[in-house]
Amino acid sequence: MSDTPPQNDAPWGCYERLLPREIEAIAEARSVAYLPWGALEYHGHHAATGLDGLKAHGLCKALAAAEGGLVLPPVYIAANTIKKAPGLEFPRHSLDFAESTLSLLAREHFDQLADECFRVVFTLCGHVGQPHYDLIKAEAVAANERHANTHFIATSETDLVSPDLFIVNHAALGEIALLMATDPDCVKLDRLPQDREPTLEQDAVWGPDPRTASAELGHQFIAGFITGSRKAIHAVYSPTSSKT
Repeated sequence: MSDTPPQNDAPWGCYERLLPREIEAIAEARSVAYLPWGALEYHGHHAATGLDGLKAHGLCKALAAAEGGLVLPPVYIAANTIKKAPGLEFPRHSLDFAESTLSLLAREHFDQLADECFRVVFTLCGHVGQPHYDLIKAEAVAANERHANTHFIATSETDLVSPDLFIVNHAALGEIALLMATDPDCVKLDRLPQDREPTLEQDAVWGPDPRTASAELGHQFIAGFITGSRKAIHAVYSPTSSKT
């Protein structure tokens, strides 16, 4: 088997929707597992509480369609959500788990996917609250030390898309545009204030004004994400059964 990057007809699918033979055929052609990691978190009145996982799942599906491989269902277990952000009062509609729970789940996901003999496990963190994000990345580093035949990547779209195009944000222009591209029914721009700029304290919006977001802009972000992600995968993907 060659390690030449596949083209747009690369075999891919959503793991939970496939029969065993279909999973095996895709894994044989491109042994990459995509693990979207999200949160159930308040993102204002204008966006679904599952934004982080929906966004990550949509991005992983777009990447798999270009690169090949298998997309796992999103994990909606997060720590350090807006529920516990100092100085903010958004107590409802967010679930916030212990950091020890998050680390354990990441470790067990990584070990299970190594047991499935994937050569690359690409974890996309849709929620980048800290230390949530660093905990998952640390577990990926530890998994790389434990497993000789699987390479683990833990990253986010904010680390893969040029900062000239996309910056870290919460329920703002970047995230809302991505959600409009991946899950347009989960965004209601008309529920944003029309007489003032949205704020973090009032609207859970941190970053550029989301009122100008569009699906077209979201697709530009997705294209940049795919370019950056494929470089990261190609840097470690090996057609053999061991790391190189």
